[in-house]
Amino acid sequence: MFLGCAIAKRTDSPEPDVAGKTAIRKPPVKVRVKSAPRKAAHARARVPNVERSALTRLRLVEATVQCLYELGYHQTSTVVVTQRAKVSRGAMLHHFPSKADLMMATMDHIRGKRGEAHRKHLEKITTEREQFLQLIDVLWEEFQTPTGVARIELMLGSRNDPELGPRFSKLNLELEVIHKELIWSRAQRLGIRNRKKVDAFTQLYAAAVRGLAIDALWPQSMPDIKGAIALLKEAQLNLLETLAEK
Repeated sequence: MFLGCAIAKRTDSPEPDVAGKTAIRKPPVKVRVKSAPRKAAHARARVPNVERSALTRLRLVEATVQCLYELGYHQTSTVVVTQRAKVSRGAMLHHFPSKADLMMATMDHIRGKRGEAHRKHLEKITTEREQFLQLIDVLWEEFQTPTGVARIELMLGSRNDPELGPRFSKLNLELEVIHKELIWSRAQRLGIRNRKKVDAFTQLYAAAVRGLAIDALWPQSMPDIKGAIALLKEAQLNLLETLAEK
């Protein structure tokens, strides 16, 4: 009978501890389960492969410009450019398998920079006449920059390069044709109709400024060069006034 009463005893009653006192039942401890950390891609957006590739290519081209400016064409190797750009040799070969490929891409980059500089300089001037008279100034300014010097290095260095020479010569001819077309369009808007003289003047001032830029690589030549630029601009003004009257 006592055994049956013991079995019938409620099992949820507080149990006495060893000292005979009733133990206080504590509420269960809630264990917080930490969620898995988010992937780094959520915290920092991953750059798409196409964009990363374009950035690597740009770094290589910009490093090439600096090497040409500081070291010259013959000292600008793909190894030197790779080190300057801080990219792997494999990345260089992926984008530019040869030095000629790298130099052609650099020339295209320089062309874009020059076009951008012309637009920014001339858009500040409101009249067509003043824009035309500023053509020599903006070209001269561009030849004083690292891209301008790099352009000269590419032009001179490609002469004896059997791989780069023909490719650069073809591109250079195309750029000359485009340049003459742009100047002719400006001249027409000023009432000039003598295409032959405009083309000759375009050839003259481009070659003259380029030659003076080579002289400017020696700082001691700068005082005489400034006078030469002023004389070239004077000839430009005289030509404009003479042709615009006819």
